[in-house]
Amino acid sequence: MNILIDATNIISGGGVSHLTELLFAIDDDKLRRNEISKFIVVGIEPILNKLPNHNWLKKISIPKTKDSNFLKRFLWKKQNFKKIITDEEINLIFNPGGSYFGGKLPFVTMCRNMLVFETEEANRFGFSLYRLKFVLLRIFQSISFNKAEGTIFISKYAHDYISRNYNSINIKNWEVIHHGISDRFRNSVKYQRNIEHYTESNPYKILYVSILDVYKHHDKIAEAIVNLKKRDGFNIQFLVVGGKAGGFSNFEKIREGNEKIIKYLGKVPFEEIQNIYKEADLFVYGSTCENMPNILIEAMTSGLPICCSEKQPMPEFLNNAGKYFNVENVESIYECIKEVILDSEMRFNLATKSTTLSTKYSWDKCASETLQFLAKCGQSK
Repeated sequence: MNILIDATNIISGGGVSHLTELLFAIDDDKLRRNEISKFIVVGIEPILNKLPNHNWLKKISIPKTKDSNFLKRFLWKKQNFKKIITDEEINLIFNPGGSYFGGKLPFVTMCRNMLVFETEEANRFGFSLYRLKFVLLRIFQSISFNKAEGTIFISKYAHDYISRNYNSINIKNWEVIHHGISDRFRNSVKYQRNIEHYTESNPYKILYVSILDVYKHHDKIAEAIVNLKKRDGFNIQFLVVGGKAGGFSNFEKIREGNEKIIKYLGKVPFEEIQNIYKEADLFVYGSTCENMPNILIEAMTSGLPICCSEKQPMPEFLNNAGKYFNVENVESIYECIKEVILDSEMRFNLATKSTTLSTKYSWDKCASETLQFLAKCGQSK
């Protein structure tokens, strides 16, 4: 079986990490077991350059003059895919980007972004082009799910939410296949000292890694941590790592005048982010819209205790290995973090549980399950 991977819409972020780690985890034995002969990946050159080189992996680059925006890439694909499919004798198309309308060949797609489907969360972006993009993507992905031979979900929550709320979407063949986690994040459980051990010059470091967008609620977490410092006198510091987006301005209002408590580190290259986890004592995660929260899995793997948003799918992954708060309520965040800070034994136990849970997620497992599902879908026609 020859499989074409349509990576034309994979430009940055989690899609790049997934595709790269997936292909690095595939070996000849996995291919042989699933009767797959080769993969052909079509995408933009900077992404293809990140992928491994194997005799079973062929890379076809979109010309630089055609890769600058979605419309140009779409038109190029429309003009060239039929020839690629014929020349490479393709049996199945895998579209990890989420939107593919198909032709005569069976295809497998993925569900990645729940902002496309969770209207209440998408409405946080107000009347904007960003909000319009979610509406259009919902239409495109709904068509894609209905036409696909198979759909990969990366959380059970995503499948259940879409099945429950979108009667027009009929997903006939699906599988939950979790992303893996790189071994560079794996760390032993961090020793947890009593809060009295920490000083102004050596504060207890609370870390949040995530883009500063409206559904990540950095402002509310920052306000709760400032309250912990001012009300209770804890020697703490809030470390924030992530690019600026729609939630940055509200976060900055809280940070203004509290720069000693709140330290914004900006974007850190993904290849170096594991070093940031090693500096922290506690991790907080305040998102209200995720599919599979990869950053949360990174924190679980890093040996840190975690205070987390109670919104699904976070509890699906963190289970009873974290303490939960209502991120819409500053007092709830405050009480949750305070409880954990005051109990070093609880912190250690939570970190031990979450680190153990994180061992379920590996790219080797993701690759094996993905190939099995692709082979099943390809053989069904």
